[in-house]
Amino acid sequence: MKLPKININGLKPSDMVEGVSAHWFLKHLPVILLLVFFAMAYISVRFDCITAMETVSALKTRLEITRTETQRERALYMSATCESSMKQLVDTLGLGLNIQERPPYTLKMPQ
Repeated sequence: MKLPKININGLKPSDMVEGVSAHWFLKHLPVILLLVFFAMAYISVRFDCITAMETVSALKTRLEITRTETQRERALYMSATCESSMKQLVDTLGLGLNIQERPPYTLKMPQ
C-alpha cells in the first residue's frame, strides 16, 4: 500500500521540516542569521549592562561605608587633638587637673 504524495503549494513532503520547508530556510538564510546575530548581541549587551550595574551598586555601597569610616576616624582624631590641646593648656596653667583612668561610676537608686 503506497501513500499518496501530498503536495501543498508545490512542496513535497520530503522538503518539509515540521511544517516549514527547507527551501524557505535556504531562501531566507541571511535574514535568519542576521536576526540570530542581533538577538545574541542584545543578550550579550544586556548581560554586560546588568553586570556593570551590579558593580556600580557594590562600589556605591563600599563608598558609603568608606565615607562613614572616614568621618568616624576624623571625629576620633579631632577628639584626641582637642583633648591633647586642653591637657597641654591645663599643664601650662598649672591647675593640677588630671584625666581619670577609670570611667565615672553610675549610681542607681533602689525603687
